[in-house]
Amino acid sequence: MNTRTAQRIAFVRALKEMDAYWLNFLKEQDFYDLNYSDLFTGLWLRGEPVTKTEAAQFIKHLGAQTAKKYINRAVAMGFLEQLENPSDKRSRLIALSPDLENGLADFFDHTIESFNQALKK
Repeated sequence: MNTRTAQRIAFVRALKEMDAYWLNFLKEQDFYDLNYSDLFTGLWLRGEPVTKTEAAQFIKHLGAQTAKKYINRAVAMGFLEQLENPSDKRSRLIALSPDLENGLADFFDHTIESFNQALKK
């Protein structure tokens, strides 16, 4: 087996490891959906609460109404929180729950290490 093939195999194994870790830390099969990954990582990258409309825009491959259903489900499951909007009392802000924020940090650290190890091969 040549070096390039070995690297590809190591990469695929790291990718599968990442997927397994994602499923394990969320503990919900439905949250494996890439739309949740887009939502959660989009919120994490923003680093502050956003309106539901803004949060829905993180889910790029769904319409606004369907994206809001995803957000509502994540709120109901405790992955996201709805907060009062200090600048507009009629709307609510969406934020990562502390548990999800900690889980994402662990997921990122684990995945970075896994890919670092794969790339050393």
